[in-house]
Amino acid sequence: MSTQRNILAAILIFGIFMLIPQYMEMIGVVPEMEYDDGNGSHAARQTGPQVDTYSATPSVPEKNHLHSAGVSEILTIITPLYKANISSYGGGSVVYYKIHETKNQTQRYVGGYDSLGVYSKANSVVLLHDIGHTSDYCAPCLSVKDEGVFKKHNQAFSRKTSIDIINGVLEVGEGEVKEIHYESDGVQKKLIVDGDSYSINHFFDYDFKSADEVEVAWTSGVFPSEPSINSSLSYSADELSYSSAYAYQNESLESITQNSQVGLPAEVFNEKTDWVAIRTKFFGMVMLTDKKSNYASLSSENFLFRGDDDVLPIYSAGMGGYPSRGQLNVTTYLGPLDVDRIDLLGQDKSVSSIMNFGWSIIQPFSRAVLWTVKTIHNSLGINYGFVLIIIALLMRVITGPLTRKSYESSAKMKIVAPLQKKVQEKYKNDPQRLQQEMGKLWKEHGVNPVSGCLPMLIQWPILMSFFIVFRSTIEFRGASFFGWISDLSQPDYLIALPFDIPLYGGAVAILPILMGISMFLTMKITMQATDDTQKTFMYFMNVFFILIFNSFPSGLTLYYTIFNFLSYQQQLSIKNSK
Repeated sequence: MSTQRNILAAILIFGIFMLIPQYMEMIGVVPEMEYDDGNGSHAARQTGPQVDTYSATPSVPEKNHLHSAGVSEILTIITPLYKANISSYGGGSVVYYKIHETKNQTQRYVGGYDSLGVYSKANSVVLLHDIGHTSDYCAPCLSVKDEGVFKKHNQAFSRKTSIDIINGVLEVGEGEVKEIHYESDGVQKKLIVDGDSYSINHFFDYDFKSADEVEVAWTSGVFPSEPSINSSLSYSADELSYSSAYAYQNESLESITQNSQVGLPAEVFNEKTDWVAIRTKFFGMVMLTDKKSNYASLSSENFLFRGDDDVLPIYSAGMGGYPSRGQLNVTTYLGPLDVDRIDLLGQDKSVSSIMNFGWSIIQPFSRAVLWTVKTIHNSLGINYGFVLIIIALLMRVITGPLTRKSYESSAKMKIVAPLQKKVQEKYKNDPQRLQQEMGKLWKEHGVNPVSGCLPMLIQWPILMSFFIVFRSTIEFRGASFFGWISDLSQPDYLIALPFDIPLYGGAVAILPILMGISMFLTMKITMQATDDTQKTFMYFMNVFFILIFNSFPSGLTLYYTIFNFLSYQQQLSIKNSK
């Protein structure tokens, strides 16, 4: 029965990786994208590296006048959390957005791409890159349907002056809230910027007269932030597997994901919509309105990320069906997928559904795991690597009795196995009698054939929640442990290879090898009476996990490595006590 338990474990985990479509995105296997001239891909979205510059002229507040429309004007907003450039196109559409380091997260928001698509650990995270201030993109803007055709209302607006704006820069400090006012034909717009939030409020007062309807759209996507683990790609295929666009309707989450080089045409979801969102692995954009829309529109199109080398999908999301005249209050969040901040969006915490906490049965466990990680870290002020070790110890203590129960049940089944074989031979031609006699045999010896597997099945939601949370939590981003483990959100690569190995990658990580050793030691104890065929299968699974985990975050692998070594020690202790 020990063998059956091991095989069940392998099948369960193998199914998680390979046989469950909903979780295919977790393994980061995304087809490599090639540029296709015929698919309408964008030209490179860059005008050179973005550099923070400030005028050397004296700081003088703006004089009282209306900045003219028709010409793009860029206004820089600086808060403790981010720096954003907004364009007069669309009345304050965001064209550049950089996350700032904070006093509590000095490394979490370091490491990113410049506008040329070059990654550096010294770069800050930039979620939107400057595209030349054209009206091709909006973040956000109104789109007007007239005679059956949608057109973006994304021309240059006039901006009203403000004494808070000095040399084209609006600084919003901690605890401050400031406003920016724009206007154009038929539209008055007010932006409200909060120095303590990644959210910007866009208030539209519009009248498009004879138009059919109005949509509010975000067409600039969200740029990647994670380095590639594949030498043939400049961006992270693992991050790309998390990238999607979402719409929340009737307490249900709809989504689209581009998994090939072909962009996805607009897909319309005709239900009342609370909000739409776009995410990458660690960051995202959420757009909410004060009035539910009649539908949501999601799409993606290809963008040349690094010259002619790579194509990146850029997602668009819109909410439409609003009347041609009225008022609309739109809130856009552009920042980290931090559950504490995401839960503040909306009124029912529904936005957190984009964070991939798993199926509904697993979500409470995932939230509990994340809460435990953050609580231990914040309470003790210790490195996240030590937090993972503490959690592994706690889980070993909690699951220890279940493991012992499973081991003892398997030991009893080994004793009964010869008697069971005799009964099977005796009644092999009488299935009904065989079932009766087997039941009697198990009852006489106080064994249950499923008792060895049941403890493992009970632990499965917990183990799955650890896999989900440790694979994608932003808390581990930039968090070092010791030695070569410099970022718990990335693989702990130590040796680079001159080529890529399918399923393995282009570098050698150390923790997956240590995890494989821990699995091998545990198998040596639990499979002593197993036949050679079953042993071969289990050893194959061991090698398979080493290959798979080579590209997984080191925080996830560290947890499983520690947990497995503790499991081995427990199995050894149980064996020696017999």
